[in-house]
Amino acid sequence: MNDYINDMVLKIFHAFEDLYFEKGKGKIFDDIFRKYFPLVEIGPHMDVYDVLMSLGTKNRTKFDEIVRELRLHSLISG
Repeated sequence: MNDYINDMVLKIFHAFEDLYFEKGKGKIFDDIFRKYFPLVEIGPHMDVYDVLMSLGTKNRTKFDEIVRELRLHSLISG
């Protein structure tokens, strides 16, 4: 497993859990996830972490785009 993907998935997942209900931030997460999550075959028991991990391992280019967008909106750092 790629350590970068694992680290970024955890960072995104924690940011999602911590920031989603702050004013305006939930909509940004929703818009970004709505754009990229359809690229992943989502099973009935998958959560945000699982979907991000699947995207990161199967479509690195699109995963990197999510990371860039979240950084652009200051939802994650680093």
